[in-house]
Amino acid sequence: MVAALEAREEGAKVVIMDRGPLALGTNSALSNATFSGPTVHYAPEKYIEDTLQIGKGINRELLVRLMAEQALTGFSLLRSLDIELVELSDGYYVKSTRPDLIPGITLVRALAKKIKNLSEVEVFTGLYVTEILKDGEKVCGVRGFDRTGEELIIYAPTVVLATGGAGAIYLRNDNQKSIMGQGYYLAARTGIELWDMEFVQFYPLVIAQPGLPSVLLYPPYPQEARLINGAEENILKKHGLDDPNKAHVTERDRFSAILFQEGLQGPLYMDYRAVPGSRWMRHPLSLLTRIKFDFQREPFAISPAAHFFMGGVRIDESGQTSLPGLFACGEVAWGLHGANRKSGNALMECVVFGRIAGRSAAQYALNYHISQPKPEESSKDFSYHASSSQGTLGGLRTRIRETAWTYAGVVRSEKGLREGLAKVTELGIELRAMAPHTVHDKRLKGDLMGATFALKAVLYASLSRKESRGSFIREDFPDQDDLNWHKNSCLAYDWEEDKFSVRYYPAG
Repeated sequence: MVAALEAREEGAKVVIMDRGPLALGTNSALSNATFSGPTVHYAPEKYIEDTLQIGKGINRELLVRLMAEQALTGFSLLRSLDIELVELSDGYYVKSTRPDLIPGITLVRALAKKIKNLSEVEVFTGLYVTEILKDGEKVCGVRGFDRTGEELIIYAPTVVLATGGAGAIYLRNDNQKSIMGQGYYLAARTGIELWDMEFVQFYPLVIAQPGLPSVLLYPPYPQEARLINGAEENILKKHGLDDPNKAHVTERDRFSAILFQEGLQGPLYMDYRAVPGSRWMRHPLSLLTRIKFDFQREPFAISPAAHFFMGGVRIDESGQTSLPGLFACGEVAWGLHGANRKSGNALMECVVFGRIAGRSAAQYALNYHISQPKPEESSKDFSYHASSSQGTLGGLRTRIRETAWTYAGVVRSEKGLREGLAKVTELGIELRAMAPHTVHDKRLKGDLMGATFALKAVLYASLSRKESRGSFIREDFPDQDDLNWHKNSCLAYDWEEDKFSVRYYPAG
């Protein structure tokens, strides 16, 4: 949406394609709406230093500095939408219009309202993109299908990829259920490489109570809260982590790993029974009042969960990928975060690089006119042919998510990664043999093609990196190894051979 606003300002005609309702199907809608960036009290160089430190030195410093330079303009854009920003020590957060409303919803609704009032921006909802079209070595549009399953093609000299990551490929995640790696898959189908796909951030505290939504517990956490196991043992004190707020900010990866390992012994619970009743009327506890569960009187199961992908598609300072005419922004793009993401940088990235990608795409489009070549036949992944499998697409989705959580989760090992690759390869073969008989199944099969591809990328990149760094934890290589591994991974996929290859480049 930010890219669309900026492209419109440059004089371009813009089409937004969204598979669901505009804005509300995004992870931004589920966020705590926190933006990290330089302020009057937080110097740009300190912001750059913090981002590089949290990224363990393998960020692209060019993009980090660009973010610092453009952050103030991004904050101005948000204020122009009548969004109330409250200053933090290292950025701002969006004040929700109601205490029981997720701040991210306030944010995306303000953007969507602006978009819908612009005649130069056309919004198509219910559209599923299956392919980025090329005319030679340049983009010429996209192919997809609508709610009825009818194929459509939109020709355009530029495309901005803003699909999010792939958090929903995991059994435990706090993403929208449709965020399954489609952007990585679409980009790779054009020949684009993927960078640092081994780095997946896990959020330590996500609701895992059966029957309840898998949503994160937003900070700050009450001082009276306790993390306990089935025997009511205090997990924080056991591991020398007295304050969940501090652990969440400064030791998130260790915190997630501790909870993951403890969870192998049995369920873990958040206990809010000692929190005063008056606190439940204020954010963030007020958000829990919308869920049908007595959080004030009953402990509830929690777990770490997949939250954010640091890897993705390489972009330059204009937001363009290696394919002329294809731009990317947000979580699908790589380079800013390194081995881990600084809290608040995800939404700041959407605003800063959304503006950059939208502006650059419009300038490119206004100087480049495309013909309308006859596109190639539709991808065979969506063809209707006899199924040799007795399974269902829904059942296969569950098995993919279980495979991701078991073998590419918080803590990984060579043995597990190899087993995971074998399993996801089998799942991919089974998936290709399944025939979608409804439009819903056609969408789901497309999602699962992206999911198996993204999972295979995570597993392959993880197997090659022989160290632990940032969000990436190998139990068989527990230390960070700057001598041998201060570098970025680059995955290329051979579609004929159906396999990845990996190269490494010095970080920076």
